[in-house]
Amino acid sequence: MSVRSAVALQQGADDALLERVDDYETSDLTDAQKAALRLADVYLTAPAHTDESLRTSVAEHLSRSQVVELAVQLMGFSNDKVMVALGFDLDEVGRIVM
Repeated sequence: MSVRSAVALQQGADDALLERVDDYETSDLTDAQKAALRLADVYLTAPAHTDESLRTSVAEHLSRSQVVELAVQLMGFSNDKVMVALGFDLDEVGRIVM
């Protein structure tokens, strides 16, 4: 389990929501949620590949302040990549103090 998933569970998400996020394009999540997840995917995997369709979708469904908030959160969450690469990702949800 990733640190992001553990934090999400502690903040009220449940396993059903995390499953919908895993396959968000075909899920019943809102268009705004899908736009945010698309932006997160591109940011975390290939930021240079942001295209016009993503920019349009994000602008249509998210306010500028939401985009900034998401980008700041993603910068923080991307620190998890180091933990995964070092093999220190969580095997189970425990109490995370932030």
